[in-house]
Amino acid sequence: MFRLNKKAQHLIEYAIVISLVAAVMVAMRTYVYRATQATLKTIEDEFFK
Repeated sequence: MFRLNKKAQHLIEYAIVISLVAAVMVAMRTYVYRATQATLKTIEDEFFK
């Protein structure tokens, strides 16, 4: 079996974690955008009744 040295293994683990965090942030972007738009719409509706 192919064995990586510990330094390379740690780099791969960090790369995986960073990739997962980036994917979660991209996925959450839509929901944060929608929530912000809804809040701005509510504020706008209150001011311009």
